[in-house]
Amino acid sequence: MPPHPLDPRPLQTGLIALHSNRTEQLAEAALAWLGQNPLAPLEDEVVLVQSNGMAEWFKMEAAARSGVCAAMRVELPSRFMWRTYRQVLGRAQVPTRSPVDKDALAWRLVRLLPGLLHEPGYEPVAGFLAAGDDADRLFQLATRLADLFDQYQVYRPDWLGDWADGRDQLAAPGRPPLELPADQRWQPLLWRAVLATLDERERQCTRPHIHQRVLDALHSGAPLARPVARRIVLFGMA
Repeated sequence: MPPHPLDPRPLQTGLIALHSNRTEQLAEAALAWLGQNPLAPLEDEVVLVQSNGMAEWFKMEAAARSGVCAAMRVELPSRFMWRTYRQVLGRAQVPTRSPVDKDALAWRLVRLLPGLLHEPGYEPVAGFLAAGDDADRLFQLATRLADLFDQYQVYRPDWLGDWADGRDQLAAPGRPPLELPADQRWQPLLWRAVLATLDERERQCTRPHIHQRVLDALHSGAPLARPVARRIVLFGMA
């Protein structure tokens, strides 16, 4: 990795994978290693976790070990990735929030779903709502689907990219794409319906589209708008 502006020492590149069935042992090992290999004085450690509860627990473990938890970002992957997008492409190219962030997407789905339930392919969704046709059930479904698509945007943007282009399949790196099960084909239909509610500028700001632009920029070797994290810890990720 290149040196940090305030720290002339380059970091050795590589990957360390630690496994344990005891989270406290993983935290102890990770914090000990970070302490033995410090970053620059004003450079934040980046620790990615899969829930806000885990974030609070890890910060308390860090504070218990050293007396304080400082110069450490413990956050969800989606927030980290969006900030990295802005660091690579520049703030003018990436808005502060995506038009299909989870909260915004939930309300978009509340408006969109009732008009789709009678269309071919949406039978599984229509069946869920038919069991209790009320606003609470609609909002519950919209919230769960928004969370699902938010997970896809972070972990499987390749799936959403294929679906947006009309390829109803599940990309599998290193292998041929998998066929989408028949009872799940409503998912690409719904994603395309969501995209159809966005204008062109908003579509350019969805996570899968920006993700690909960031990868292209990194592979090109072009100068970054701002320095990105030199080291990342993924803690407790399934």
